Amino acid sequence: MTGIWDLEQKKVSSWNFILAFILFGAIIVALLSSVIDLQIVQGADYSERSQNNQIKTSYVYPNRGVIFDRDGRKLAENVAATNLVLEIEPFYDDEGLNIKELTPILDKIGTITKDKWKELRPAREAEVQIEDLKGYVTYMIERLEKKEGVYARYGSILLAADLDNETTIDLKAAKDELPGVMIEEGYKRYYPEGAYFSHLLGYTSIVTAEDLEDLQYLGYDDSIAFNGFKDVIGRLGIEAVYDEQLIGKKGVSAKEKVTGVERMVEPVVDGLNLYTSIDIDAQKKMQDLLIKAVEERDATGASGIVMDVDTGELIVMVSTPSYDNNDFVGGVAQATYDKLLNDPKIPLLNRSIAAQLPPGSTFKTLSATGGLASGAIDTNTLYTSRSGYTFSNGAPFQEYRGNSYGTLNVVGALSVSSNIFFCEMIRNWDINELAPYYEMFGIGSVTGVDLVGEMPGRVPSPANKIALSKIPGITWLEPVWYPEGDGCNSVIGQGIALVTPIQMVNWISAIANGGVLNTPHIGNYFVQKDGGKVSIDHTPIRQVDVSDDVLSVVRKGMREAVAGSRRSIWALTDAKVDVAAKTGTAEFGALNEKGIYEHTHAWVTGFFPYEKPKYAFVLLLEDGGESYQAAEVAREYIDWWIQNMK
Repeated sequence: MTGIWDLEQKKVSSWNFILAFILFGAIIVALLSSVIDLQIVQGADYSERSQNNQIKTSYVYPNRGVIFDRDGRKLAENVAATNLVLEIEPFYDDEGLNIKELTPILDKIGTITKDKWKELRPAREAEVQIEDLKGYVTYMIERLEKKEGVYARYGSILLAADLDNETTIDLKAAKDELPGVMIEEGYKRYYPEGAYFSHLLGYTSIVTAEDLEDLQYLGYDDSIAFNGFKDVIGRLGIEAVYDEQLIGKKGVSAKEKVTGVERMVEPVVDGLNLYTSIDIDAQKKMQDLLIKAVEERDATGASGIVMDVDTGELIVMVSTPSYDNNDFVGGVAQATYDKLLNDPKIPLLNRSIAAQLPPGSTFKTLSATGGLASGAIDTNTLYTSRSGYTFSNGAPFQEYRGNSYGTLNVVGALSVSSNIFFCEMIRNWDINELAPYYEMFGIGSVTGVDLVGEMPGRVPSPANKIALSKIPGITWLEPVWYPEGDGCNSVIGQGIALVTPIQMVNWISAIANGGVLNTPHIGNYFVQKDGGKVSIDHTPIRQVDVSDDVLSVVRKGMREAVAGSRRSIWALTDAKVDVAAKTGTAEFGALNEKGIYEHTHAWVTGFFPYEKPKYAFVLLLEDGGESYQAAEVAREYIDWWIQNMK
């Protein structure tokens, strides 16, 4: 009996030993797994957390490059500004952001700053409605974490930009009640000439989460504490086009949390300075004249451009009405923005590159070029101008105001601006053979000017008319091309033809310079800190396939329009320089009781001096009367130019 018990006891004891061994082994495996996970799998993460607990790395922001006119006068500069920033880390606990602790602080900040956070671009562009500063901060932190991960908490968020002195004093007085809130001295963009250059320069504002995804040159490193959308980038204009060069490169500083010692890890590199082709005085004179003309003619708006025909440099580019881009720096007040959006004259539209309008009789310069280059007409081709005639389908067609000019060649037709000469030309030809010449000179495509928002215009052709008629809502256009009616309307710049002012001055420049279709541009070159120049490539679009003999005929017709015995542009006849020009009165809208269109755009374009062309110009009065009225403004401006420009 005793022996059996002892044997069973030994079996139990052995089993206990095995169980203990297995348990011990499991513990060892678990410990080893934990060590492997901690040291290898999560080692880098914990190492980084440890580093962040001891050293905080953050970005140091560069100075944005200054923008100058052609003579070195400032168009955009940096001036001192005071910003309000929230450090995120003090409000984080194990469960994440402690919004209850943060709420009273944000409420007080909103009151002191009069909710200036609403002007920040990210606040206005959020996909969800943000009601208060707490909602804004929560939204921003969510975006930071989505972009940067857990270490977003070691960064900061911009709460308000460009504080005034009174607000700054109030915030400093309340600093004991605002833990984690810091006042930082920085800079803001300033545009000394305001509305004179807004459409050219654009403006700067705070970076958004979308910008971080799209603009790789912003150069973020996930291991560095993110500074809460404090990057300032260009919006519109050359601020946007040349943003990568103007913005510079952020430096990185490392600060020991215990000692407070800070050192630069990567140097900051300031942005390049940009010199433009624009002349301040010439720009301001053009805008002043156009503002006056718009008021006197009750026009919707206006555009004025002067281009160097040899280089494509834009010396003047005006679009009016304009706006003050200083209002948009950092963020624009909602009331200001709404007023601009609701203005029927659309001051935010850069008419020089985006107003697509019928060109009227200015288009005859291209129609003549195409006809001569193709052989459809030559200098001996004669057509008889009478007050009007009727197409085979019974539709009427006439000279402007029913004039009659008799027998004309192409030079005479340009001089008097004959509708019937060019109508006869296309009736004996094919619009499909003329359309490629319009395209060759840039109609239907953008010029590539270094601005944002350029529109392509439209070539008048059967294919384009039919395509346009199929667009939903276009009920006034038949999906049929009428060779007589549509063809004659097209060659005189009516019908479906659309151009922009920048396209017009560019094709006139090509006629003047012998056939080089340039790339219009504002940016000339960059200057580095050491004074070295960095050129900007502006390769011409093309050399048009038209001989200078043909272009010389068109140039002669444009000169005859100003100084010939049958001239039609009287306003420019006695200008202080020999000018070659072409006007256009583009009709649109409804006909009145006398059969006259109620609305017209007034165009004038040309070049000077005639013998050795140097400058091409265009002036547009949108819904601003007849072409002679635009020519009168051009005369005053050209005379000023000759007296005042170098």
